[in-house]
Amino acid sequence: MRSLALCFLPVAFICTPGQVKFGGYVDGYFQFDFGKPVTGDSVNGRGFDVAHNRANLTFAQIEASLAPKPLGFTLQLFGGRGPELIHLTEPGGRHKYRWVRKAYGTYVSAGRSPVTLDFGKFDTWIGYEGIDNRFQDEYGRSFNWTYSEPTYETGLRASAKLAGKLSGSVYLVQGWNEVQDGNHGKTFGLTLSYVSDAKTTLTLQNHSGDEGSLRSNDAGSFGGIGFPNAGISKVHLIDLILVHQATGATRVAFNIDYASSADAPNNGHWNGEVLYVRHQLKPAYCLAGRIERFEDTDGLRTGSRVKLYSLTASYDYAVSDHLTGILELRRDIADQPFFNSSNGLKSNRTTATLAAMVKF
Repeated sequence: MRSLALCFLPVAFICTPGQVKFGGYVDGYFQFDFGKPVTGDSVNGRGFDVAHNRANLTFAQIEASLAPKPLGFTLQLFGGRGPELIHLTEPGGRHKYRWVRKAYGTYVSAGRSPVTLDFGKFDTWIGYEGIDNRFQDEYGRSFNWTYSEPTYETGLRASAKLAGKLSGSVYLVQGWNEVQDGNHGKTFGLTLSYVSDAKTTLTLQNHSGDEGSLRSNDAGSFGGIGFPNAGISKVHLIDLILVHQATGATRVAFNIDYASSADAPNNGHWNGEVLYVRHQLKPAYCLAGRIERFEDTDGLRTGSRVKLYSLTASYDYAVSDHLTGILELRRDIADQPFFNSSNGLKSNRTTATLAAMVKF
């Protein structure tokens, strides 16, 4: 983002010219599913790349931020198909908050060991992948991201350096993909991140609390987590991320999730493992690969007791600092018929995706 000599007054912050940074991006794609399902949003099991045989605007985002000294803020507003999919199970309604990706104020304490406090709506801390397409290894999201993990949170985050190479964060939030709480409980989280050296970072984190609801959401499921049945359950999710910069050009990452839901009628487990490799051929060219396995042991996340696998390869070309093109090929496999096609459900699927991203 570039800094503009403007004064911005978003809540009660008073700023001087030049402090506020503005930016944003727009991205979209054309995807072809060789199983030839009905044209439209028929590529099931995907996070954002859900359309077959048509162009689709994923995100159009504008953003503003003020670095905390000691007060600051972050505001990101977006449109496109992506925000609609992200907020599909929001208990407050799928359209009510979909324009707001992030909106939080920040306070940084003084002293030798400062603590950063954020309050508002922000992206989840869980997982290696995230919402923002500018910072992903692959354009399409993994099954693990789509089903294992929340996408956004609303509440309080406190972060600090703990000792030496160890830093941590604690969270108190409404719940899994909830601005409005779907029940009377709250969700707690913890992140511990250890930088062993300049090349390797290990992060262990959890997401634990009451999830689900007695009232259905706009998608016909229950709570921001999207359970298939009415009810409130204790959900515990453990997330482990290992990132290693193998060489100056090659980065390897590994992400593991394991989750349990303890109470009937939504009791069960799900888990996933994902391996990522990204190699910078030249400053403008990049190759990336991803292989994964996701298991929905009791059908709480996908609606079926299914194991899903995928292999993804992509090629990125940075035309300029502001324009990037992406070609992605993906092979999906299930242990039972799961993927939409012109001949009903199939146990495998191949897609080709061409995407473009403009950053400003």
